[in-house]
This record gives sequence, structure tokens and C-alpha cells, in this order.
Amino acid sequence: IYEVALESSLFLVLRLITLIFISSLLTLTTKPTELNLGLEKLLKPLNIFNKHISSILSMIIAIALRFIPTLINETNKILKAQASRGVDFNEGNIKTRIGQIISLIVPMFIISYKKALDLSDAMDARGYNPDSKRTSINVIKMKAFDICVLVFVLLFLVYVHT
Repeated sequence: IYEVALESSLFLVLRLITLIFISSLLTLTTKPTELNLGLEKLLKPLNIFNKHISSILSMIIAIALRFIPTLINETNKILKAQASRGVDFNEGNIKTRIGQIISLIVPMFIISYKKALDLSDAMDARGYNPDSKRTSINVIKMKAFDICVLVFVLLFLVYVHT
């Protein structure tokens, strides 16, 4: 074990903790609709590559954020079902634990895939067209405070990254 490796490991762990803290703070203090609108506004410069890329990316992120609690509930159901069958995720050697984790991951992929298909069908049934222009009842405008916070966060991320 070298000192440089320990420093690098500690730095990586601190970066992950910071990322988790900031993302948790963001999702706990901001409504999903506001987050979606803000992301779409923030991603507007990407529209030079594709006409509606900002709305498409913000929709993808909004859907992902929407399904995190659902997937956590499904994971808990699977864990309880596995525990009722006698599977203990805290016992056994590494090979046994890998098999137990696979018995959790495979159903999660299947459930996620089914939910994605259901969502796709629902969006098709409601006539969702990613190329159409989106409107919103809420209009978000950047203010001086927003720009200051954005610059501060970007500088902080650059500082943490270096």
C-alpha cells in the first residue's frame, strides 16, 4: 500500500460522497417538474446539434428520476421474496454472494424492461412526439443569483476534479 494510492482512494471517495450529497440535495429540494424545466433550459445550447435535443435529454433524465423510487420498491420486494426462500445476502463465500446478487439483478432488469415497454406504449398512446416543440405553463428565467450559483458550482467541480 502506497501513500499515493491512499491519497487517490481518499480523493475518489470524497468526490463520490460530494456527488451523492449534491445530487441528493438537488432532488430533495427541487420539484421534478422544476428540475425538468431547468435542465431543459440549461441544455438549450445543445440544440445547435439537434433541433430538440435539450427537451429529449431533459425528458430522459426526468423519466430516470421518476423511476428510481419505483425500482427501489421493486428491489425491496425481490429482497423479501429471496429472504423468504432462505437466501441471505450477508452469508457465504464470494462465489455464493455473486450468485445471490445475480438472483437480484436479473429480475430487476426484467422488471425495468417491462416498465420501459409500458411507458413506451403509454407515450405512444398519448401521441408523444420528441420532435414537436414543447410548451410549459411555468416560465423559468435565469436571474443574476442563478448565474452566480451556476458559476460557483462549476468552479467547485473544477476544483474538486483537479
